[in-house]
Amino acid sequence: MATQGFHGAFRQSMAWLHTWSGLVLSLILYFVFITGSFGYFNSEIDHWMQPEQPAHVGTASTEELARLGFDHLRREAPDASRYFVGLPAARNGTSVRVFASLKTPNEAGERFVEAHLDPLTGQPVELRDTGGGNALYRMHYALHYMPYEVAIYIVGVATLFMLLAIITGIVVHKKIFVDFFTLRLGKGPRSWLDSHNISSVLALPFMLMITYSGLVFYTFEYSPGVMFLNMGVDQEAQDEMSAHLYPGIDRPEPSGIEASMIDVGGPLAVAQARWPGSRIRFMDIFHPGDEAARLRIGKTVDGVTRRASTLQFNAVTGEPLAKPPAIPADAVFADSVLAMHEGRFANYYLRWLYFLSGLLGAAMIATGLLLWAKKRRTRLGKNMTSPRSLIFIERTNLGIIVGLPLGIAAYFWANRLLPLGLEARAEWELHCLFLVWALSFAHAGARELARAWREQLGLLAALFLLLPLLNAVTTDVHLGVSLRQGDWVRAGFDITALAFGAAMCLVWRRLTVPEPRAASESGAKEAIGREALNEAGA
Repeated sequence: MATQGFHGAFRQSMAWLHTWSGLVLSLILYFVFITGSFGYFNSEIDHWMQPEQPAHVGTASTEELARLGFDHLRREAPDASRYFVGLPAARNGTSVRVFASLKTPNEAGERFVEAHLDPLTGQPVELRDTGGGNALYRMHYALHYMPYEVAIYIVGVATLFMLLAIITGIVVHKKIFVDFFTLRLGKGPRSWLDSHNISSVLALPFMLMITYSGLVFYTFEYSPGVMFLNMGVDQEAQDEMSAHLYPGIDRPEPSGIEASMIDVGGPLAVAQARWPGSRIRFMDIFHPGDEAARLRIGKTVDGVTRRASTLQFNAVTGEPLAKPPAIPADAVFADSVLAMHEGRFANYYLRWLYFLSGLLGAAMIATGLLLWAKKRRTRLGKNMTSPRSLIFIERTNLGIIVGLPLGIAAYFWANRLLPLGLEARAEWELHCLFLVWALSFAHAGARELARAWREQLGLLAALFLLLPLLNAVTTDVHLGVSLRQGDWVRAGFDITALAFGAAMCLVWRRLTVPEPRAASESGAKEAIGREALNEAGA
């Protein structure tokens, strides 16, 4: 009996910790999970948000595309310290991306030249200024409207609270596997409790991995003493640490002696023979036109890693250089953990699993917020006045849960509606996101709560259902065209928008504006709610 009493007291204390560790920073955590989930399709979102991108790569070979890119750079940036040519791959668009770091600023004061080339004509493609999917991806760790250093610490604290909430949640739910198979619809607080349990258990491995790896991402920022105590604080120590983590990058100083560059065909043939069946991802030249120039060729990532396999050549003679030394074990571990967090290695099936798991994490946070408010509402007697704190939380929940997806929908709409020549256009797309999100909070405070839920969910459904129509009106790459051309990235975006809008319609239909109920019915539901919430330990 004493043991049971200890276990019960321990579980109750963990229930308190679970509730408050998940609640305190729920706004940040929900924002991180939603934007991070969209980040798993950042390249696909980029492709949709830049309809000027060619639909197809064409029939040009890798060698022809590489020559096309380097020829453009030699014309536009003859005095550069580095040339980079990014080749079309499965996820990074259909254009050839070229970049050059200039030794001295050009007439516009820029120290770089960048362009996207049509793979068929070799001509630069004018792409609209947009944040694309990368802006959503970046916001999940850097937030917005604040210094980067401040943002990563806010997200770090929120991630630590999230990890604590997950661990304590495992302790609290003694029937965790039974909870996974239990979903009682139409039962008020019980339904929210079941939804919270199912979303938590279903994505539990993903959430443990994503929170732990998120903390590993900024090990040195969150625990700088680890590096300082082992390596010291001077620049030489930092360089030593960098060389340890990233060995074998051969970037000699320029010799100052001019030399002609070898044609890329020979080294490219060596790379393709070394990596049969792999797609070449990029090629770059350090110190082009110099006797010390180095050519590097990289392929798409294979395995659970963030590092692209590369080969290095003497860019003057074409001679292969020594293979980089092996990566140390600690760097391999960190690299693998970070790769699992980013999911760059994932194929489309696994990427969808990442995306849906991220949304389940957001659903877990959302149902937890609603469950907490339902518990406080249930505790009130039928004639008791609702405290202002509870009213504030209930309306804030609406702004958090529905307002952020509304803002993201507005972000996609802004991409199609803002003038192409608008200065700082990409930033204005993000302004639209946060403006609509703020209006969601204002609307939640101004309207009767049940009606506000219906109105905002109805608007969310309409914005996503009409997004493919907006795309058809404003561009020439609508769903019919993309399906006909086999451009499944753009078609998939439109189809996903329609599916999400349809799902929101189903949710909207289940929401009703409550009518006054008899006292006995109200009391019965209050008793059921208390029983369910006591089971949760909330």
